[in-house]
Amino acid sequence: MGIFILDYKEEVKRLVSENYEPADFVSKEFEMATIQLVENLKVLLPANAINEHVVYEALIELGFEPKEKEPLLFLWYFKRK
Repeated sequence: MGIFILDYKEEVKRLVSENYEPADFVSKEFEMATIQLVENLKVLLPANAINEHVVYEALIELGFEPKEKEPLLFLWYFKRK
């Protein structure tokens, strides 16, 4: 029996993309900072398996772009599929 190692960036991408897609200011249903999303995902995934870098890369690869809400305050905008 082989050892199975989960690619946690791919798991983050799967969890997000199954339910959400990128949004703009008008179509967003909610907004979240990277660290907030990391903390939410750590409820499900092992705490040391993901960090801000993993989540940021996953969102960029899914087509999300950080949006400036206020001067130097960037958030991710989401809408449900």
